[in-house]
Amino acid sequence: MARTARRTFASLIGGVLLLLALGLALGVFIAQQPNAEVLALQVRTERAALLQERQTLEAERTQADSQFNVAQRDLLIERAARAELESLLARLQAELGRQQDQLAFFENLLPPGPQGSLDIRALDVQKQTDGLHYRVLLMRSGKNTKRFEGMLQFVGVGHCLDAAQVLEQRIVLQPLVAESALESGVALNAAQIEALRAPLRLDFAQFQRGQGLLAVPQGFALKSVTVRVLAGDIVLASKVVDL
Repeated sequence: MARTARRTFASLIGGVLLLLALGLALGVFIAQQPNAEVLALQVRTERAALLQERQTLEAERTQADSQFNVAQRDLLIERAARAELESLLARLQAELGRQQDQLAFFENLLPPGPQGSLDIRALDVQKQTDGLHYRVLLMRSGKNTKRFEGMLQFVGVGHCLDAAQVLEQRIVLQPLVAESALESGVALNAAQIEALRAPLRLDFAQFQRGQGLLAVPQGFALKSVTVRVLAGDIVLASKVVDL
């Protein structure tokens, strides 16, 4: 009986000691774990960091989209400009081909002159209310690599309507703009006068077309116009048109 009581007491003491050990271990575990406020602070910090990273990524994506849109727009502009240049090149090539065909036609139409000779191949002069309109085509025969530089000169033959006697006169006709500037009374230097006469200047290798308006003195009746091609003071070609 006494032995049984001792065993029961020993078992009770062992159970109490086990409970104390478990309580101590649980207390140590709880003490090592963060409390609710610390956990909430950590969650908020990590959430803020994730939001900041998300905003950074969205900003980088927006910038990349903007750069892509700019690059795409520049590419479209470049393609449009290239298409326009290709279209312009095609038109210029077509115009060049047409002019070459016309040049070949004129060369076949008229007999070729000596190598390098210059001819007035076509000429049209018409009276207008504001002056004398002209169109001219000049060509050189053969294959010329050296450019020709010279001047056109228009010499009008006629008479003054208010003269007592009808006497034939010759006058050199100037471009309408140049003549108006010269008659305005404003002092012009040699360079300005040459610039006003630029429509009469010639500079070409194979052919050159020109057109413009010539001033006719008031009260002067033109009978004919002689077109001359000058190299300095030397007349290389001339043609007369009756009016």
